This record gives sequence, structure tokens and C-alpha cells, in this order.
Amino acid sequence: MKTTKILVSKSICLMLLASAALISCTDIDVTESSYKAANGADNAVAQRASGLVAVTGDPAFTHDPDDPDLAWLPCPEFMPESCEMTVIQGDPSEPNADLFFKLQPGTTVDHHWHTSDERMVLVSGRMEVDYEGQDPVLLEPGTYAYGPGGLAHVTHCLGEEGDDPCILFIAFEEPVDAIPVAEAAAPGSDEQAFILTADEVMFGDCPPFMPAGCGLGVLQGNPEEHNADVFLRLAPDSKIPMHWHTSAERMVLISGQMRVNYQGQPPVVLHPFTYAYGPAKLPHDAVCKGPEEECILFIAFEEPVDAIDIRGGNLPHR
Repeated sequence: MKTTKILVSKSICLMLLASAALISCTDIDVTESSYKAANGADNAVAQRASGLVAVTGDPAFTHDPDDPDLAWLPCPEFMPESCEMTVIQGDPSEPNADLFFKLQPGTTVDHHWHTSDERMVLVSGRMEVDYEGQDPVLLEPGTYAYGPGGLAHVTHCLGEEGDDPCILFIAFEEPVDAIPVAEAAAPGSDEQAFILTADEVMFGDCPPFMPAGCGLGVLQGNPEEHNADVFLRLAPDSKIPMHWHTSAERMVLISGQMRVNYQGQPPVVLHPFTYAYGPAKLPHDAVCKGPEEECILFIAFEEPVDAIDIRGGNLPHR
């Protein structure tokens, strides 16, 4: 049977994929998973202040899953008829696009796989994912999940009619596709899928210019290379001074309330499960508004992880 793999163009936003894939994996112990523990995260997060020039590109923006301007479109035909997807950021026919994927309670997406790794956070509902060769994993809102490209899996949205739908944030690395195993056997992967919650992550210290109580936990990848994921933890009523990153930041707030002030733009306020996009090299500061709940922010980086304190003389253009 001929394999159908449709790459997505932004013009059709996401008449996405005509075949599909979620991922399959093997049982994993969190303590032995492939995420890199933050062994003094200030070492992993380079403050590379010399020789870097900040250039502001596209504006920062935020989206909540219920924003009326999001264009929800049908999923590929092999998925349930009630399934929907929307592109939040990027061009799905190119690398580094972000999607919300919505599955109704009591529905299942059969065996499929993706060319790209998936870096995910569940923002609504309860989802079970059966990765090939490992026990099922259960995602609750705020759970981080990593699915290697090429691994087949089955996805179930748990619950009954009237329960919250499962809404999954997915940061892709490669162009978006989804291939049903019935059409093409999954190639598999040398990596395993795994999930993590903020309670299971080992946090190290943030760079010294950030406030007391700040923590950084590496979820997946090598922060000195491309495509690493982190949780950033901020204490209530604490503020990160104006800084910038070489990489764009693709983010979902897990807990707390955060105000981010991007240079040249009105402040944006993030509530739990708000998506935020911060362009590379755009200066900003951030405040965890408190007064009691700490802020946990998921960040998917594209470039090596860094944070440049602009108070040290490395000022971007004003």
C-alpha cells in the first residue's frame, strides 16, 4: 500500500496530514529517563554576554486554547471525526511549528507515528498514551511528555461526554506529519518516550542575575545543543530582570500567574496553560505575580539555552 505523508502548509493552516502518527515507546523509570538533570543548571545555561548582538524580529504573543481567533480544523481522516487541530505558531510545512491537538472524551487515535520528535504538555483533560513496547502513560494537566519520532503509539482521551476534552500542546522540530501504522510501519527509535511532572524534576539554580528561589530543570535534551526542554520555577512576587535569549522560546505556563514585559510591546499576562511565544533576542523581564503560588513555566528551546543579562553592558538596540 502506498504511504501517504502530507506536510502541512500554513495557507491551509492544518488541513494537516492525510496520515498520522503519535508514537510508541517502552516502559521507563523517571529516574533513568533520558532527560538531563540540572546539575547546577547555571552551568547548563550559558550567560554568553560577549560578542552577541540582539536583534528584535517578530513580536511576542500569547494564546489560550479557547481564544476565538484560533482556527480549529479537522484532524486527518483516520482520526476520530470529532478530533480537531490548530496551528498556534509557525508554518507546519517547516521546522519548529506549534499546535494544539484536541481529542474528545472517550475517543481514541489508533496506531500512528510522526517523523518529528514531539515535545508536549497536556493543558486539559486526562490522556492515556500507549507507546509501543512500554506500559501506558497517563497525562494530567501540566504533565510534560516526550515522544521520539518514528515510535508508534495509540492515544486515548479518558472520560465521558460532558468531561473536559483532551487538549495537548505539541512543539514539533520537523515539519508536521502523522502516518497511520496501517499505511506504513513505524521505523522505531533508539530513544524512549517518557513523561514528567514538576514534582519529579530535579531543579538546579538559575543564573546568578535571576532572583533567589529561581530554579531550572532540564526535562529533555542537552541545553548546550538544539531542541532542549526546561521547566523554569519562580517564587511568588519575584522578578527576572531584563534579559534576552539567542533562541526563540515556545512556552506554556503550568502554574501560577506571570506577567512578561517585552521591549516595545504592552505587557502580557500568562495564566495556567496559556501559550506564549517569545522571539529570539527580544529583551524582556518576567514577574511571578504571587502572592502564594509559584510559577512553573515550560519552555521549548530551538537553539542552545542561554540568558543574557542586558544590565551588564550588552544592551540590545533601544
